[in-house]
Amino acid sequence: MRLNSLRQQKERMMGSHQVALVTGASSEIGQATAELLSASGFTVFGTNRSPEKLAGSYRWLPLDVRSDASVQAAIQSLLEQAGRIDVLVSNAGYSQVGAIEESSIADVQAQFDTNLLGIIRMIKAVLPVMRRQGSGRIINISSVAGQVAPHM
Repeated sequence: MRLNSLRQQKERMMGSHQVALVTGASSEIGQATAELLSASGFTVFGTNRSPEKLAGSYRWLPLDVRSDASVQAAIQSLLEQAGRIDVLVSNAGYSQVGAIEESSIADVQAQFDTNLLGIIRMIKAVLPVMRRQGSGRIINISSVAGQVAPHM
């Protein structure tokens, strides 16, 4: 019985018209994740602050994770187009390089607003939808830089 349940869960996650949203999908890990999900049969929505100039095997939505209104508009647009969201991959983020005394408080606040609060905004936006659906997955991408001090 358990094997059947695991098999069904795997089938649900391996495509079959599952809808995935990948933030920061215009480059690197986000782009590779969006491409892999798309190749695996998912309907993928990638996000970027300026997606109109981007190509890919998936749909694009404008999104600035620092803005509550932008997050709500992106989720609303996705739901209008696809009707559901099964996977959120929160990948949008960036790093700053340099000595801490050379970083302004405003720069650090902007980074926290993107890298931490952006993830929280996205979770808060998709979780009610996933609960209503009775299923969903949230994957948060982070950096080892949060665990390892940079070389000075």
